[in-house]
Amino acid sequence: MKAEVLLNVANICHLSKVNGPGIRSVVWVQGCRRNCPGCINPQTHPHKAVKLLDPVELGKQLCQIEQTNGITLSGGEPFEQAKACSILAETVKSHGKTVMVFTGFLFEHLITCQNTDVQHFLGQIDLVVAGPYIQELACESRLWQASSNQTVHFLTPDLSRFLPWEDIEVFEINSSGDKLMFTGFPDRQDIEWMKEILGYTNSIESAQNGDGHGEDLNGGMNGQ
Repeated sequence: MKAEVLLNVANICHLSKVNGPGIRSVVWVQGCRRNCPGCINPQTHPHKAVKLLDPVELGKQLCQIEQTNGITLSGGEPFEQAKACSILAETVKSHGKTVMVFTGFLFEHLITCQNTDVQHFLGQIDLVVAGPYIQELACESRLWQASSNQTVHFLTPDLSRFLPWEDIEVFEINSSGDKLMFTGFPDRQDIEWMKEILGYTNSIESAQNGDGHGEDLNGGMNGQ
């Protein structure tokens, strides 16, 4: 039976340790109308079809990865696909895993929004990092925040066992077949180092976490 609601996905990364507490699968959604100046992943902004996936089936597949504690939704802007993201999140939660979200919306806007899809999605989230990327407030190697205005909100106690998290790694490199992906919160020295390495290979892709995190080193993300 064909899904009534599909999730437009830009990229997926598995077994990440820098995109939230514990070990997580990361789903970058496609589409963001915010267009923050300096955002490192402008290729995720256009609302064009990249990978249209059934959120229930995607959630089931992600939950089959036993090593993970849950999923992280980033983008793009997850709340611009609130209905599909809420279905994905609800599926994941029903399997006992946690949900983290990066959003460019202010937390105050989300909790006062009257949209039922937004509120249902918000009700499935354990941890949210909220706020637009502001280039003038950019901060380097800061866990889960690309600019200092962004705020971290634990909405349930399910991820509190990972506290304190000041010493968690903020940057990682993952491999998928013949491709490499780096993601997280690198500082400028990390980025320059990666650019030097990437100059020796033609099969590299990069991925971003949150609004402004990461570095586009090879034309942006291909559909992960």
